[in-house]
Amino acid sequence: MWNPPAVDMMMSRNDKESLTMLGNAYKNAADEIGIQKLAPKDVADTLRQGGTFAFRGKTAILEHYDSKVGNNCEINAILSSLSSSS
Repeated sequence: MWNPPAVDMMMSRNDKESLTMLGNAYKNAADEIGIQKLAPKDVADTLRQGGTFAFRGKTAILEHYDSKVGNNCEINAILSSLSSSS
């Protein structure tokens, strides 16, 4: 994932200020919550590919966990969850 072309793309989309802000946000979370609490309780969760989530306030109205690379949530499922939960 962190191959040179990927890093180059990230750097082209972000400037030093935005990357510094992102780094500080992670550092503040680690300082306030504690680094141990930031890690998943189940080590298998660190292998998760990603996912799509939609919230209305604190309630999750859509949870899709990618089972593999490219197993993205269908756009119609996202739009449906947003329109049916209003």
